[in-house]
Amino acid sequence: MPSGETQFCCPGCAAVHTIIEQLNLEGAAKDERVAQLLEGVFPGGEEVESYETELENGESLSLIIDGMVCPACAWLVHNRLTKMEGVGGVNVNFIAETCELQFDPMQLGREEIEATVDRLGYRTYDSGEVRGGVDYFRFGAGWFFALNTMMISFVVYSAESWSVPLTMQWICSLLLVIFGTWVPLYAARATMRTGFRQLRSGAFRMESLVVVSTTAAWIYSMIAVSTGAFERLYFDVVTLLLMLIETGNLITGSFYRKLHQRVSSLSLQLPKKARIDEMQFCAVDQLEPGQAYEVRRDELVPSDGIASNGGEFDFSLITGESAGVWMEPGSLIGAGARLLSEQITLMVPPTGRSNLLERMVESTIEAFNTKREQLTLGDRISQVFVPVVGVIGLTVFFVQLSSGSGSEGFSRLLSVLIVACPCAFGIAEPLVLTTALEQVRRWGIQCFNGSVLSLKPNRVIFDKTGTLTKGVPEVSTIHWLVEENSKWLDLLASLENGLEHPVARACVGLGRPRSIDERLLKRTEVSAEIDGVLYRAGNASSYPSVSIPPELKDATLVFFGEAERCYLIVALQDPVRAESRGLIEQVKQLAIRPSIFSGDRQEVVDHLSRELEIDDAYGAMSSEDKQHGIERLQEQGETVLMVGDGINDAQALATADIGIAVYSGQVPAKMSADGVFLQPGIDSLTAIPRMQQRVRKKIRLNYGWAFLYNSIGVLLAASGWLSPKYCAVGMVFSNLVVVYNSIFGMQLTKD
Repeated sequence: MPSGETQFCCPGCAAVHTIIEQLNLEGAAKDERVAQLLEGVFPGGEEVESYETELENGESLSLIIDGMVCPACAWLVHNRLTKMEGVGGVNVNFIAETCELQFDPMQLGREEIEATVDRLGYRTYDSGEVRGGVDYFRFGAGWFFALNTMMISFVVYSAESWSVPLTMQWICSLLLVIFGTWVPLYAARATMRTGFRQLRSGAFRMESLVVVSTTAAWIYSMIAVSTGAFERLYFDVVTLLLMLIETGNLITGSFYRKLHQRVSSLSLQLPKKARIDEMQFCAVDQLEPGQAYEVRRDELVPSDGIASNGGEFDFSLITGESAGVWMEPGSLIGAGARLLSEQITLMVPPTGRSNLLERMVESTIEAFNTKREQLTLGDRISQVFVPVVGVIGLTVFFVQLSSGSGSEGFSRLLSVLIVACPCAFGIAEPLVLTTALEQVRRWGIQCFNGSVLSLKPNRVIFDKTGTLTKGVPEVSTIHWLVEENSKWLDLLASLENGLEHPVARACVGLGRPRSIDERLLKRTEVSAEIDGVLYRAGNASSYPSVSIPPELKDATLVFFGEAERCYLIVALQDPVRAESRGLIEQVKQLAIRPSIFSGDRQEVVDHLSRELEIDDAYGAMSSEDKQHGIERLQEQGETVLMVGDGINDAQALATADIGIAVYSGQVPAKMSADGVFLQPGIDSLTAIPRMQQRVRKKIRLNYGWAFLYNSIGVLLAASGWLSPKYCAVGMVFSNLVVVYNSIFGMQLTKD
C-alpha cells in the first residue's frame, strides 16, 4: 500500500481486503481467514484461468450460502467456482444468499463444489426440493417382495389342480412366510404401528381395519403352513393389501408434500439482507423499528416496510399473478414484492419487523402438518363404521363355520374387512380443503385455517376505514373551538404518533410530534399527560357536550383537547375503494347479506352505506361492540364472515366464523384472522364463498361415493362374490376416485 493509498494487484485481492475490513478480525483469526479467502483467488497458490463456459447438458445446482458479509464475498465465491473445470452459468446473489450454477457430473460432483465453497469459510445448504421423508427404497423393496409373493402363491395354489412336488410346495411356502412377514414388519411398518395404536386407544380408523385383516390373514396362514394346508395361505393378500395401502398413502401424501415444498420454496427466494446504503447491509432479522432501508429495481422487498415514496410493485411471488401495482407513499409493502420502479426507501413499521410471507409459509406448513390429524366427519364415521364392519364380517364367518365351510367363511371375513377399509372416508374432506387452500391463495388470499373453507357464510361484515375505503384519510378541515395555535396541533400529532390506524397517521402530519413516555389507549380514545396536563384525542364520545357543525356531519372527526375542554375538531375524508361497489353487488348475488361495523360516527357510516347500498350499517362501535354484535348474529344461527384491518377489529376477526384481514391491516388484525389478503384491494374476497360452495359440493360427492362403494362392496364380499385380492384392488380404486375428485375441477375462474 504505497503512498498511503490502497493498491491491489487484482480485483481478487481487493475483494479479500474489503471482506476482512467488514469482519473486523485481528491476529491469528485474521491470518487464517485471509488464507481461506486467498484460496478463492489463487487456488492452490497459483493463478488459474476461468473455465466458465455454457454447458449444454449440465445438471443444475442451487445452494444457499451462509456467511457472506458484503458483495465482495459473492464476487469471491463466483470467482472461485468459475475456476473449476466443468462448472458453468454461475450466478451468486449476495442479498438473497443464493448460488445457482450448472456442472458436468462426468467431471465433478456436487460434493466437490460444496467443499470448495466451504474451504473459503462459507457454509452451504441445499435449496432444492426434498423428498419429504419418503423411503423409496423401502417402498420399492416392499412391492418387489409383494409381487414375488403373488407369483410364488400361484405355484402353491396350483397344487390343487396340477402335480407339484411336495418339496417345491414347502420351499415356496417358506418363502411366502419370509416375504409375508418381512413386508408388514419392514416395508409397511408405519401402517402397522398406526393401526395397533388405534386399536389400543379405541380410535378405529383406516389403519386399524387394515391391521385386523392382515394380522388375521397372517395368523391363519401360519397355522395352514404348520398343518401342510398350502391351499389356504393368504400371505399374498397380506403383502398386496399393505403395499396398496402404502401406495395410496404415497399418492395422497405426495400432494401434501408438493404443496409443502412449493410454499416452503417461497421463503428461500426472499432476500436475507436489507440494503442500508450503497455499501452497508443488515441482516433482515436485525432490522429495528423505524429503521430505513433501500430497495432497487428488480429486487425483492426483504421485510414488510412502509414506503417513503411511491413506487410500482409486482406481487406475483405471492399471488402467482404478474401485474404492476402502484403503491402510494405511506403504504405497507409486504415482503416478497418485486420493485418495478427505479428505487424506493422503506421503513420498518414502528411496531417492529414483520414478514407476512414468512407467516404465510409457517401457517400453511403447520396446516399441512395438522390437517390430516384433525377429527373430520370421515374420521367420526370410521370410528362407528369399523366396529360395524367387524361385526358383519364375524357374523358371516360364524354362519359359514356352522355350515361346515370354515375356509370359505374366513375368506369372506377377509373380503369384508378389506373391501370396507374406510380410507376413502378419511381423505374425503382433508384433501379437498388442502386443494382449496392452494386455489384461494392463487386469488390473493392466504387462509391459515383451511377448515373455514367448508363453511357456508350468510353474512359478511365489513369494517369501514381501510376496508371499504382506501384507508388513507386526508384532513379536509380543522374546526377551531379556541384561538388557533400550532402548539395544539403538535400535541395532537404527539398523541397519535406511532399508532397504526390510518386516522392517527393522518393526524401526525398536522404538527411536529415529540416523544411521550406513557400513553393510554382506551376504546376509541388515546390520552397522555404532557407537562403535567392530561390531553385526549378521540371521537365524538370523548366530548359528548360538543356540538358537531353541520358542514362536518359526513366527515370522520377527531376531537382533541384537555380532559374537560375540547380545543379543535379535525375533519377527514376517506375515499371509497374503487372495487367496493362491485364487490357488494357480487356478495349479494351469492345470497350473502353485507353489513358495516365501524368505529366511526353513525352519520359517516350511513353516508357510506347509502353510497354502497348496504342496508345494515352500525357506527360508533368499539372492539367489544363489534365482538358482541357478531356473537348476537351467531346466536341467531348466522355464519359470519368478517373483513377488517385495525386493532379494534382483532377481537371481531377472532370471534367471527371466518375472519379475513386486509393486506395493509395492522399486525393484531392479521394475527387474529383466519386469512389475509396478499395484495392491495379486496375485490378477490368473493373467491372465499365461491370456493366454499365448491368445497361443500366436493366433500358431499366424496362422502357419497365412499358410502356407496362400501355398501355395495360389503354386500358383494359377504355374499362371496369378491375374493380378498379383488377387494384390495377395489379399495385402492375407491381411494383414487376420491383423490381425483378432490384435485380436479377446483379452479376458480374470473367472472
